[in-house]
Amino acid sequence: MGVRDVIVEELERFIGAEGLWRADELQLMVERLRAEPDDVCHRLAASLAAVQRMVEDGRLATRLVADIEGVVYPRLWKVMEAVWDELPTSELSNRATVLDQRLAPLVGPPR
Repeated sequence: MGVRDVIVEELERFIGAEGLWRADELQLMVERLRAEPDDVCHRLAASLAAVQRMVEDGRLATRLVADIEGVVYPRLWKVMEAVWDELPTSELSNRATVLDQRLAPLVGPPR
């Protein structure tokens, strides 16, 4: 089982609505991804939860916001493309790993 199309549609809406900076939308997306049985979704949830901790703490300088957006949105999009292109689960996992690796220096490792 991989990431379901409905999750990709929700991620697309989340990105379009700039939900990353809206604490309530970010919380809902983290919970939604955690509720999925797929490991890739759990990893995406952990990455978004790391951003959520920073949003809640208010530790968001303008430059940091730009850096986080420069990682999260394109990397989420890469995961979504992998689902649309029906790539193997291993490729989705690789793309989630790249998100983790690029985001960790900015927000700390996912928990």
